[in-house]
Amino acid sequence: MNVFHEPVIQAYALSVCVVVLTLYFLGFETARVRAKRKIVLNQEDTLVTAGASVGEVEHVDVQRLLRAHRNALENAVPFFVLGLLYLLTGPGATFARVLFGVFAVVRVLHAAFYLQARQPYRTGMFAVGALVNMIMLVQVLRAVFAAM
Repeated sequence: MNVFHEPVIQAYALSVCVVVLTLYFLGFETARVRAKRKIVLNQEDTLVTAGASVGEVEHVDVQRLLRAHRNALENAVPFFVLGLLYLLTGPGATFARVLFGVFAVVRVLHAAFYLQARQPYRTGMFAVGALVNMIMLVQVLRAVFAAM
């Protein structure tokens, strides 16, 4: 049985893939900027970054990327878990697809706005993503309590 024929599962899978790709982008971009700025925190990293010196702290550009990456991770983990639990509640296809799609889009936009230092857009995208997670959390709790 191929569960990917189900529209809600398709939407969840696609949104998870978009969020994971965003996480990888932020990770690879961190490595690229770290190599460009030539400041590393570990002595052994000078062996793979030509001309790098060991510093006490990351370059400010790397710090921004690390903060964006940490924020993306902090929001992705609850989404992955809540989204999967939400699928188990048997949600309506249209509403679930909207929730999953909105989350994926706002997390990509949040990362872009973070890297461009764009406020209040960054905060707005965070808030919308958190709202999606809260909606799913409430629906999961309702389903759990209804089954008790």
